[in-house]
Amino acid sequence: MTSSELAEVFEEAGRVFGAEVICDRVTDRSRGFGFVTMESVEEAKEAIRMFNGSQVGGRTLRVNFPEVPRGGEREVMEPRIRSGYKGFIDSEHKIYAGNLGWRLTSEGLGDAFANQPGLLSAKVIYERDTGRSRGFGFVSFDSAENAEAALEAMNGEEVDGRPLRLNLAGERSYPPPAKENNTEDNLESSELLSSIGA
Repeated sequence: MTSSELAEVFEEAGRVFGAEVICDRVTDRSRGFGFVTMESVEEAKEAIRMFNGSQVGGRTLRVNFPEVPRGGEREVMEPRIRSGYKGFIDSEHKIYAGNLGWRLTSEGLGDAFANQPGLLSAKVIYERDTGRSRGFGFVSFDSAENAEAALEAMNGEEVDGRPLRLNLAGERSYPPPAKENNTEDNLESSELLSSIGA
C-alpha cells in the first residue's frame, strides 16, 4: 500500500491532512505501519472507530493514537513532532498568552494577532505525552514597541470564546516553554496522528 492509497482509505473517515506508509531505508519496502494525520480530533477518533480491526488489503489494521513513541516508531515520530515548532520565528520581543482555549492552534493564535504591527509568529505549547494544549503560548514581534502595543490592544480580547491573559514574556513566571532541543516531545494539535500497524 502506498501513502496516497492509505490517504484515500482514510478519507472515508474525514479530511486527511497527510498520510505516510513507513518504508525500510535499505529495501524501500513497507515496514507494515504508517501514520495518518486527520484535520481534527473528532475525525481522528472516527478513523480509529471505523478502521481499527477492519480488513484493508487482506490485512487486519490496528489503528490508534500513538503512545509515547519507542523503537522504530520513534525514528519516524521525532522529526515529525520536531517540525511542529520549526515555523516559529523566535524573538526577544515576545508576549506570553495565557487562558487559551484547548482547541486553539498555533495558527489560530497567530490569526488573532494578524492585525498587530510587527507580528512575527505565534505558537501554542503542548503537553509532551498527550499532545494536548497546555492552555498557553507565545507571540513574537519584531520590536519591543510592537510587542507592547499588541499587549495593550489584545489583553482581555476574546479568542476562541476565552479572554486572553497577556504579559511580556520576560515579566512573569509562566510554565517553562519546551526547550527547543526537546521539541520532539511536543505535538502540534494539527498533527493528531493515528498510527497504523498490521
